Amino acid sequence: MTIFQLEVFLKIVETGSFTKAGEQIGLSQSAVSQAVASLESELGVKLLNRNRNGVTLTKIGERITNLARDLMVIKTKIINEAAGITGLETGTLRIGSISSMSAKLLPGMIGSFKKRFPGIEIILYEGSYEEVRNWLKLSVVDVGVVTEENHEFEFIPLLQDKMVVFLPENHPLSNQSHLHLKEIANESFIMPKECDRVLQAIFKEQGIYPNIQFEVRDIATIIAMVQEGVGNTILPEMAIPSTLAKVTVSYLSPQKYRNLGLAVSSSDYTSPALNAFIHEAQEFTKNLSLELFNSYYSVIVKKR
Repeated sequence: MTIFQLEVFLKIVETGSFTKAGEQIGLSQSAVSQAVASLESELGVKLLNRNRNGVTLTKIGERITNLARDLMVIKTKIINEAAGITGLETGTLRIGSISSMSAKLLPGMIGSFKKRFPGIEIILYEGSYEEVRNWLKLSVVDVGVVTEENHEFEFIPLLQDKMVVFLPENHPLSNQSHLHLKEIANESFIMPKECDRVLQAIFKEQGIYPNIQFEVRDIATIIAMVQEGVGNTILPEMAIPSTLAKVTVSYLSPQKYRNLGLAVSSSDYTSPALNAFIHEAQEFTKNLSLELFNSYYSVIVKKR
């Protein structure tokens, strides 16, 4: 049994296909099949069920998948530990991020990190909060870029993101720079799934029961629905696009925030690469809050 065989096996599990796994690894389908066949022969068990709909794990395959992931984490730690000795010239860092931060926060953060440590390979996974949470639990990623929603992981705060109200431009309250939740409580509300926990906590705190008509994940779709007068919504300030048509944005009164930061499963062991990324992320976001405020405030003011 080799680490390479386990890496091929995990890639098949991740993609659900021998063909897709081969494309991502750079192997032919026959080479992928041979690697898995050799692994199954070595272990004396069947790991995968192959059918017309793709590939599924056997019971023992599910158990071995978790162990194989643990082994990949150990492999990464070994590489990163060696990288620490050589001045972070090599290594791998796997980042999981919720989508709203992938667009506005991560590019600059990763760019700043890569300028200092060009030899560190960055692997980015983008998904919902629940997906990032599971990736952290399973050690698929080393760090998550998330909102502070529970105490399951160690949270390193970076900045606060204001929650703002999006209204159709012809709404009676569209000329107000600040709004109370009670002013729109009975109107049709579009709940953004990415920050529903934050919003539910805000509603509960103020004793508001929103008239939720839709629950939507994609922010562009949510804004388009507001543009068409389907309903109102509340989104993080970081979600405001550079240009807005047929929509106005107002701050909440009292102002509410979501805390953005990094989540790690444990600080008992953090690789040199992860330590360097945490430090770089903190430095990058020190002055970012003011920069973001100025850019978002200009968008809001232009709509008045």
